Amino acid sequence: MKLNVLKISDVKAGHITITDGVIDAIKQNSDIDITTLTVKLRAKFLIPILKFIIHNQRLNQPILRYPNIIKLFYKGINEFALPIDIIISTGGDTSFLNIWLSQLYKAKNIYCSSLRGISAKYFSLIITTEDIGVSNSIVLEMAPVKINLNDNNDIIDKFSRTNNIQKDVKYYVLMIGGNGAGYKYNKNDFMYLIEKFMYIVQRDNAKALITTSRRTGLENEYFIKDTFSKYQDDIAYEVYFNQKPQKVVSIFLSLGSVIFVTEESGSMITEAVLAKKPVFTVQPLDVKPQPKYELFLYRLFSKHRIKRLEISKKWQDIKIDDTDFDFIKQAPIEILSDKLQSFLKDIKQ
Repeated sequence: MKLNVLKISDVKAGHITITDGVIDAIKQNSDIDITTLTVKLRAKFLIPILKFIIHNQRLNQPILRYPNIIKLFYKGINEFALPIDIIISTGGDTSFLNIWLSQLYKAKNIYCSSLRGISAKYFSLIITTEDIGVSNSIVLEMAPVKINLNDNNDIIDKFSRTNNIQKDVKYYVLMIGGNGAGYKYNKNDFMYLIEKFMYIVQRDNAKALITTSRRTGLENEYFIKDTFSKYQDDIAYEVYFNQKPQKVVSIFLSLGSVIFVTEESGSMITEAVLAKKPVFTVQPLDVKPQPKYELFLYRLFSKHRIKRLEISKKWQDIKIDDTDFDFIKQAPIEILSDKLQSFLKDIKQ
């Protein structure tokens, strides 16, 4: 039996890679057709309103009777072919739409994120990295992100030829994010980060592969690009995402032998760890991490998946040694594929 999957996307790269990872896990056991619905929440102030509506049966029911009401809350809603067997989404902005559409089309729904006050009963299955104490959840050590490290040799070869990337050179990767999860960066933080990272690159006779992210912001990118300008001989390739977006993360993770990543981005850290390379996370001076996020980082640190660095401390003594890390042995997508079998079996019956 072929399953019809509706993928709800909020266009955030970290969320898309998780949703695609879940879809890949399903594909390992089932034949599926995928329909993608790309949406955007109209405004953040709608979130508490949506949460109130979802938990109030009297308010929820009119939306099911008159589904066009959903368009008041989301941009991008359009018609799609029926039937839908499974709805999948990642991220808080998509949670309410996930619930409504699953009720509207009587479909099973999978949600990959924190519940943020929404009752677990509204989801058929929740995929999470923390034990939330409900029976309809699958708990994984890391989110099942899709990064295609073993599937993009042709892409890497083309990228290397086009950009004069020599495969016998040692590459150190730096992935730069921005404010979020209780982390705040200023220009001094970025300056120290660049100086210390480039010191390690030069010390080890490596070349740098650098990418910013949407979270970095345009003003910060101009500063970062200007600061990197004096290191051009040591940089193999750099991407300034807000100026010219390029999806290079999986390529960089394949080419790199060591990965440095700013610490506020759980999705970037997860992708880095799944590459099975030494990973160093970097935190700015102004850090007040959210408790659940700090627990996520602590688990990785305690299992020797990552080493944590502070921008304010000296990096001269950092040694790059694979034996200092305990790399993840089985990809979360593979683990999830096994755990999904009984869930999918019930849908097919």
